[in-house]
Amino acid sequence: MPLLLDGAAIAAGLTAATGCVWAGRRLGRAHGRWLIWVAAALVAWTAGQSAWLVDGRAGHRPRHPTPADAGYLAMPVLALAALSAAPTARARRPPNRLDLPPYPPSAGPPPGGGTGGPAPGRAEAAGPGVLAARAGTAPGHPGLSPDPGPGLVDRFLLAASVFLVGWALGVRPVLTAAEDDEWDRVIAVVYPAGAALLVLASLHATAFRRLTDRVRILAAAVGLVLIAASTSASRGVTGPGSSTPLLAVAPIAGCAFVLVAARRAAVAAPAGFRGVAVAAEAGARRPTFLVVPTLMAGCAAAVVLAGVAVGHRLDGVEIGLAAALVAGLVADRLVAARAARQLACRVRDAERELHHRAFHDPLTELANRALFQYRLRAALADRRRAGDRGAETDLAILYCDLDDFSALNDSLGPAAGDHLLRTVAQRLRHCVRTTDLVARIGSDEFAVLLAGGESPAAVGERVLVALRHPVSVGGRQRSIRASVGLAVARPSHETGESLMRHAETAVHVAKCSGRNRLVTYRPGMTSPEAGVQLADALATALRRGVRSAGFDVHYQPIVRLRDGHPVALEALARWTDPGRGPVPPGTFVAAAESGGMVGLLDDLVLTRACTEVALAYPSTSRLRLHVNVSASRIVDTGVRDSVARVLAASRLDPHRLVVEVTETSRIADLATAAEVLTEVKALGVAIALDDVGAGYTNLAALHRLPVDVVKLDRTLVEAPMDGSPVSNLRRSMIDVAHSLGAVVIAEGIERESQLVELDRLGCELGQGFLFARPGPLSGLATMEETAEETAQGPRLGGLDGGLGGAGGAGGPGGAQRWRRPS
Repeated sequence: MPLLLDGAAIAAGLTAATGCVWAGRRLGRAHGRWLIWVAAALVAWTAGQSAWLVDGRAGHRPRHPTPADAGYLAMPVLALAALSAAPTARARRPPNRLDLPPYPPSAGPPPGGGTGGPAPGRAEAAGPGVLAARAGTAPGHPGLSPDPGPGLVDRFLLAASVFLVGWALGVRPVLTAAEDDEWDRVIAVVYPAGAALLVLASLHATAFRRLTDRVRILAAAVGLVLIAASTSASRGVTGPGSSTPLLAVAPIAGCAFVLVAARRAAVAAPAGFRGVAVAAEAGARRPTFLVVPTLMAGCAAAVVLAGVAVGHRLDGVEIGLAAALVAGLVADRLVAARAARQLACRVRDAERELHHRAFHDPLTELANRALFQYRLRAALADRRRAGDRGAETDLAILYCDLDDFSALNDSLGPAAGDHLLRTVAQRLRHCVRTTDLVARIGSDEFAVLLAGGESPAAVGERVLVALRHPVSVGGRQRSIRASVGLAVARPSHETGESLMRHAETAVHVAKCSGRNRLVTYRPGMTSPEAGVQLADALATALRRGVRSAGFDVHYQPIVRLRDGHPVALEALARWTDPGRGPVPPGTFVAAAESGGMVGLLDDLVLTRACTEVALAYPSTSRLRLHVNVSASRIVDTGVRDSVARVLAASRLDPHRLVVEVTETSRIADLATAAEVLTEVKALGVAIALDDVGAGYTNLAALHRLPVDVVKLDRTLVEAPMDGSPVSNLRRSMIDVAHSLGAVVIAEGIERESQLVELDRLGCELGQGFLFARPGPLSGLATMEETAEETAQGPRLGGLDGGLGGAGGAGGPGGAQRWRRPS
């Protein structure tokens, strides 16, 4: 039976060698050479196996070297040559990774100037691939390597573990069993040493080398190790009679592994494939094999502990190897800890660099738009929290836009343009305090956030003077021209977005008015370009409809001054443009009038308001609705039809609707306007004259138009109640309105003193922040219940109690004045 197994092993070896030669010739010289070496190792082993069968028939090993020993010992040497010739893949750059230069060394911080505190250790220039550039550094650079190779500690651990296991399981038992013959002792050391070296080479190749076909090479290595280990165990000292069937079957299994590896390697290559690199993801499975040294160290420790457990005393070699293994493990942990610390430091530096680049401009090292907006919002929030103390400090934005920069950049080139931008950045830093923030927010646009200190206008003039100094660009002295816009935050109700829009508007006005100057934003200021763009956006929104275009209607109560009971609601249009955010009513109404869309806007608000009020308050309600109609439409005979159509569609009682007419100075034909308003009034609708006393309304309109209600402008209400000319004018306007039989409504009431004085002068109704701010109709849910608590009051100025008094007589002893529910 042993002879039969040995013969089968020889046949298997020759078959595997033939398969390796065939596969190696198909793969070509570069990728098939290692298979030829494997075939040579198998041929040497079969030769040794054949010589052993001839020389070992007597049942004992000869006392001298034989041809069998030459074949057996040549086999591990040739196998090592095969593993060293295994094809490896060159490290390839992924196709989606940029080919970046090495990451530049860190530089110190730029000159000061309030740029938001640069992060330490940042580079002077870096693109979006900061981490990619760090990963692609050249050898020797302190950056991270994309694929770090194995260290000396890993190799030392692997070698110590393999030799300790080989000594404990192979060399020591065979050396103990050997006789005193010197040749037996040499064989006891050489055979296991060859097998151990082959195991070590196999583990090193598959764990640390970048093999093109790791699985197939690993299969061939396993087969060669099985053959070498079985030969060392069965042929090292003892004769053929001591060989067990398991040891005889092991070479056959090893040859099968080699044959499968050769067969799969040949199948993987197409016909005619010669000398072309096999595509492989060389590093895809590296993390799995990097644990091999630790696993082998664990196996070596287990072998030593098992030997100690069965009573074996460690010899000097085992003690030395075990000590070396422990030292290697300690060194491995220290190296790992140092690498982890270095990696953490580099990751932290990379995070700081990315954070810095996310909020700074790489060319000028100034803050970018994101950081500027963040600091602006924070400054406004601090100002609001400070209250009256914060209002004393001027918070302003200087918006600087270089004139004719595109022409200079196109004519002289990007390098000259970059030099000019850096010069502007440096001069802006020198014009402000270190606590002020200087930012580059566009290609040739800069912004300065000023908080306190000297007057913002003085800083703006200093900026213009500093920029006018010539700068050497393209070999010539050139002056820098810039348009500067200044926007100062109001004491309240100011947002960062609105302040930035105001500064941009001031810059546009500066450019349109001659450039190279400073313009301070004033309320209502709009640039020509912004007006055209706003008119286009408004036209698009009106064509889309109400809800889908950002339009909404808010309502502000009108209350009776003597007891504070609500009698009416005024509908106010609101518009939120998706690209601009909330647009002030005066701005989009002016754009609608200039674009000829005011009629469409009026009808939109009238329809929406009548429908909502009719649904929210039933027909039994006495609450009236005030809706504004532009004065430019009063001479249009179609106004009456529009009002009648809306009343019919919404089913709102006409006696509950009040049409307000504004800006009567724009009514060119008062006679035609009186006829149109008379037709509208014939529907049962009341007519109100708005903004009386604001400078638009003349006295002729008061007696020629069919006016039922006169609304005093807030400029008359805000004037002090001290007998001044404005106070006398207010008294006179109320008397004139009463003499014409009209009800007076005072706008903009915000203080109790105004309420008391207006009530004393005989003003019946009022509205303002003292009672409620404008808001959606849903916030007025409890108003009708409050209004119904009292009985109907007397008629005022020809109007029924719904306008003059939704409730009965009130007074100091009545219910408290209504406020919007929170």
